[in-house]
Amino acid sequence: MTATSIRGAMQTRPAQCERHGEYESVLLNLGGQRWTGCPHCSAETIEQHQAERDASQAEDLRRLRGQAMFEASGVPRRLQGATLKSYVSDSDEQDAAHRQVCEYAKGLAGHLETGDGLVLMGNMGTGKTHLAVGLIRYATRSLAVPARYVTAPALFSRVRASYGGNGESEAEILDELVAAPLLVIDEIGVGKGSDNELNLTYSLLGQRYDACRPTVIITNLMSEDLRAWLGERVVDRLRETSPVVLFNWESYRGRS
Repeated sequence: MTATSIRGAMQTRPAQCERHGEYESVLLNLGGQRWTGCPHCSAETIEQHQAERDASQAEDLRRLRGQAMFEASGVPRRLQGATLKSYVSDSDEQDAAHRQVCEYAKGLAGHLETGDGLVLMGNMGTGKTHLAVGLIRYATRSLAVPARYVTAPALFSRVRASYGGNGESEAEILDELVAAPLLVIDEIGVGKGSDNELNLTYSLLGQRYDACRPTVIITNLMSEDLRAWLGERVVDRLRETSPVVLFNWESYRGRS
C-alpha cells in the first residue's frame, strides 16, 4: 500500500490555530474518533515536557551529588541532622550569632574566592558545631561545594599515626585538607598543644590562607586563651580573614 493510498483513506479538514495559523487536521480512530490539533503546538508541548523531565532528572542528580558530598564531609552521624534553619535562638545574643553565620552562608560563593572564614568562639554546648554543620550542609547540598569537617584532636591523632607507616604521610593529610574548598576545624584548643601540633595547625591554616580557601574555626577558648594556644602568628592570619562570632551564653547541656 502506498503513502498516497493511505493518505487518501484519511479524513482531513482545514483548521485554524490562533498562534500558528492554518493547518490540516486529521480524524483519528484511537479508542474513539478525534481530530488532531495544531502540529506546531503539539511539538512545543512535547519539547516542554521533555525539558521538564530533563530538569527534574538534573535536579535529582544534583540532590544525589550534594548528599554524597555531605556524607563524605566527615560530619559525625550524630550531627548530620543539624541545619542552619533548625538552630533555635532564645536570646538576642543567640539570634545575633545565628544571623552572622547565616549571612556568611549567603555570601559563601564570594568567600570561596576571597578565602574569608569564621571563628566560632565561646562556651561549650552553645550550638557552635550545630551552625558549622548547617553551613557544611548548605555548601554541599545547596551549592554543590565540597566541604570537610575535622576535629583538631582527630587530625593530630591521624598525623601521629602516619609516622608509624600506616600508608599515608603527613604531607598527604595536609594536602587533602588544604584542597577542601571549605574546611571546618572543631575543638581547637583542646589539650595543651604540643609544638608539633601547633606547627601542623599553622602549616594547614597558612597554606589555606595562601590558597584563598575559607576555614571555619570552632573553639571554646576566648580571645586571649586562643592567642596563647595558637600563637600570635596564627591569630594574625585569623584576625585578617575570619570575623569572630561569639557564643557567650549558658550551655544548652547545662540547663535543667
